[in-house]
Amino acid sequence: MTAKERVSRTLDYLPADRVPRYDIFLPEFTAEWKKTHNENIYDFYKNIDIGTVLSDSSGSLTNMARLIKRDGPDITEIDGFGRTLFRSEVRYFETQLAPAFNEKSEFDKLVFDDPDDLSRYQMLANYSQDVSRRFAPVSGVMGLFMALYRMRGEEQLLIDICEDTEFVRHMAARLVEFVKRQAVHVARMTDTFETAIWIYDEFSSKISPLFSPKHFEQIFLPYYNDLCSHLHKNGIKHIILHCDGNCLPLYDLLIEAGFDGHQGPAPTTGMKVWEIKKKYGNRFAMIGGMCNIETLAHGTKREIEYEAAAILDAAQDGGVIIGTHSIDINIPPQNYQYYYDYLEKQTWIY
Repeated sequence: MTAKERVSRTLDYLPADRVPRYDIFLPEFTAEWKKTHNENIYDFYKNIDIGTVLSDSSGSLTNMARLIKRDGPDITEIDGFGRTLFRSEVRYFETQLAPAFNEKSEFDKLVFDDPDDLSRYQMLANYSQDVSRRFAPVSGVMGLFMALYRMRGEEQLLIDICEDTEFVRHMAARLVEFVKRQAVHVARMTDTFETAIWIYDEFSSKISPLFSPKHFEQIFLPYYNDLCSHLHKNGIKHIILHCDGNCLPLYDLLIEAGFDGHQGPAPTTGMKVWEIKKKYGNRFAMIGGMCNIETLAHGTKREIEYEAAAILDAAQDGGVIIGTHSIDINIPPQNYQYYYDYLEKQTWIY
């Protein structure tokens, strides 16, 4: 069975030869691992089914993007969301200096990119051919909340959600028309209709969503329902929310919106795959579940085995892809090796 078949069947709750795996090795971990290995890390860990996401997360305002200043590795620029950023090529994090707009009246003056301009996706299409030879290809686009807070500023958008829901709905209504067309093109260019498309929307903290279920229902539910319905009608089988925080209070609304699953449930946020599966069964797929903050970083062999076994047990009816999302330098290579070897010893077929 190919990785693509395994992932697609699992998300359809159909039998597969084993539980699929999803791990992305970050550069610092790979550099540490290569001190004792002399080969491609994914050639060594050949049973990882998803090792990258073919995403277009460049924003709807790339026509505004330009370099303002460069000082060595430090860059000041306007990015594809129209915001002015300070970032460094030697650090991960960035600082937003100004949003795309300040006054609400300025939003309608923003000129969105043309999502039907296929040149936007050409590099993605070229890269997808190599990815598909090794992994089950999955794609991704930016979600509504995340794109809007990058344009508006996160703090200001949260204030708008509380004080002016109609304005946020207005923004979401315009943005969703862009994302609907963008997502279909991304799926077509990456051949991910049968596997999945990720909708990246980081609207939760470690303990809870950043806004109430009521606000999600009032503001985002209608537009996410429109988006998911459009994507399903255009042949995209599995629409997966990517959210690293605790979005469990929104699960029922996410299902109502048309999402097929969640990528990112993590024990450190209180989201345990084996507990969620008992409640939701085959209504909502889960991708992830292994803790890359505590268990794989500091856990004992027994703790690694316990967590992996609990996820594998929950996966026996399908709808679960085990993984960590990202393997970073905080995880000792020997811990990851033990986890991988443990999975290799399991022969459960559901």
